[in-house]
Amino acid sequence: MPTDGTPTLFDEIARVLSVYKDGDEVAAELRKLDSPGGEKMLEALSEISFDKFHALSFKALRKIVPQMEAGLRYDEACMAAGYHHSQLHEAGTGNQTYLPPLYSGRDKDGRMVLNDELDVPRNPVVLRALNQARKVLNALVRVYGSPAAVHIEMARDLSRPLDERNKVKKAQDEYRERNEKDKADFAAEFNMPAKSREFEKFQLYREQEGKCAYSLKPLDLHRVLHDIGYAEVDHALSYSRSFDDSKNNKVLVLVEENRNKGNRTAYEYLTAFPDGENGERWRNYVAFVESNKSYRLAKRTRLLRKDFGEKAAEEFRERNLNDTRYICRFFKNYVERYLKLVARPDGVVARRCVVLNGQTTAFLRARWGLIKVRSDSDRHHALDAAVVAACSHSIVKRLSDYARTRELEKVRDGFPDPETGEIVDPAKYQQLQVHFPVPWPNFRAELEARLHVDDEAELRGQLEKLGTYSPEVLAAVHPLFVSRAPQRRNGGAFHEATIRSSAFLDQGKSHVRTSLQKLKLTSLERIVGANDPRNAEMIELLRERLKKFGDDGKKAFAEPIYKPAKDGKGPPIRTVKLVSTQRNGMWVGGGIADLGEMHHVDIFKRNTGYHIGPVYQIPPDNQSNPSSIPADATFQFSLSKNDYVQLSLGGVDYEGYFVMYETDGRMTLRAHDQPKPDKEYFRKSVSSAAYIRKFHVDVLGNTYPARKEERRGLA
Repeated sequence: MPTDGTPTLFDEIARVLSVYKDGDEVAAELRKLDSPGGEKMLEALSEISFDKFHALSFKALRKIVPQMEAGLRYDEACMAAGYHHSQLHEAGTGNQTYLPPLYSGRDKDGRMVLNDELDVPRNPVVLRALNQARKVLNALVRVYGSPAAVHIEMARDLSRPLDERNKVKKAQDEYRERNEKDKADFAAEFNMPAKSREFEKFQLYREQEGKCAYSLKPLDLHRVLHDIGYAEVDHALSYSRSFDDSKNNKVLVLVEENRNKGNRTAYEYLTAFPDGENGERWRNYVAFVESNKSYRLAKRTRLLRKDFGEKAAEEFRERNLNDTRYICRFFKNYVERYLKLVARPDGVVARRCVVLNGQTTAFLRARWGLIKVRSDSDRHHALDAAVVAACSHSIVKRLSDYARTRELEKVRDGFPDPETGEIVDPAKYQQLQVHFPVPWPNFRAELEARLHVDDEAELRGQLEKLGTYSPEVLAAVHPLFVSRAPQRRNGGAFHEATIRSSAFLDQGKSHVRTSLQKLKLTSLERIVGANDPRNAEMIELLRERLKKFGDDGKKAFAEPIYKPAKDGKGPPIRTVKLVSTQRNGMWVGGGIADLGEMHHVDIFKRNTGYHIGPVYQIPPDNQSNPSSIPADATFQFSLSKNDYVQLSLGGVDYEGYFVMYETDGRMTLRAHDQPKPDKEYFRKSVSSAAYIRKFHVDVLGNTYPARKEERRGLA
């Protein structure tokens, strides 16, 4: 930059490229600059999209571009500027004991400022994940010292927006429910447990309407389940070419079809028949796939994919073997750049992290005979962590080699069944033992004990029998405990959207107009005036209509319904007023609305027991009936969602993460490893508790009594 502070041509070009994406727009803006002989460059630029060219900061560009102008290649220019061409630093040179903060401080308004030196991604969800990962790693270093290596598995959907992640979660929940129903149907119909191989075939059989996926010939279900040489599960995109073992890539086919298809994709196989794409086999296959409502879009895409040459296959394998999303690359570079790694017992110092994705983890789980059931508990995260830690660069490389040499297609016949221990092909099992050995003797037995035994003495006893650890190490072993981050931030709506009438508020009631299509049989008695004899005919008319349509208001009142009248010409009924109990609320526009989500609760102690004070987003002055705490009650502590609590009630001790408090006095707790909160674990009134204690849980799952705290309100 000139000494007078005016921008250089480089600065102007950088500014244009940072603002405009389309090649024509870039060219139009650059023409405004005084760049002699630049027309040829501009013509070339107009054919290029620049939306993928913003991986470097201006600071890095100002160092690298002059080197390239001097004739160096990009990688050479990066090195001359003091960077590495793919990592912008040399891997394994970190010398810090702990990972540095992602934030450099606060601005004048008190907001956190990101550390520009790290080039941290701005996505808030990604930021939270990175910050939590940093906390966990630093906590491990504090306890165990600097690591010899860091192995990373990252989720793929962190960069997705919230609504998209919610859709994915909803789809996963629906799939889980459907899977459980299929298991129950399978067990009832065939009088045997839903073992993996038979059950998978059963599901695919139902999904494909009882037909072979390629020939569309009808399948005999009895032979599918009991005749080994009749039908097989095949990968539409060959496993050796895609390394995709997901259900979206699996179909049930006759053995002869599978043999004939070989290593080809469905498209390559079916278009090899006479007339190619215009042939009857491919056209019938496409019609079946597109009309099958059981196939999700992701599955249809794989089944109908045409372009799967070597380049596409290599990209597919890479995507499945190594997660290349930015969050994964960032954390890998973050660790390699800053963290000090020590030598292993064999003297080797790791120079780079091991990064793998869910596909690799799933393969190793199956190879080592481990079963993962998300719905049982959140301990499955620890199971994955152990598998990730046991993986290495050599294992990832070996998986790539297996995929390239097409040896993975039948390798699963060597996997032990996690439930029965059955091995279909002992020869394949021996082959896998050589190439993907168990991390250490009794690995699976030790992991199972760590995951499922909660009694400390019993856990140490089981591990002692394995002979894996010394007495000193065994003395420090503790059962697994799931750590959850308390949610203390302000947020959410002040009140619910529905504004209710406050006419009966002195009776603790409110009412609101409700569409007939939202009615249920149980809500008829809550209609305003339901007990008035003059409304008896109308109530009975609504009741009969709901009964006729199975208590489905949408179906029952899809057609208009009219109020009974002597002349038969009563007005149409579209809404009714429903009465509800109204203990509290917020005054809104002459009516009252239910309060929004509770922010936290304050716990008070009095001689006669405990008093719970719910705290909402709005102050008590704006509430219709705010809770009151006796003047002589003493504040103990506040509880936010995921704070850990121990209490004694009726001589029985309870503990768990705080979930919610209801205005009728009941508190809900959640077991530490419970995947979803429910009201079965603990939902009781705690006012008469002998004691209520709050605990702090650190990121490693260690619990400590919470320190004395001041009442904090919403600030």
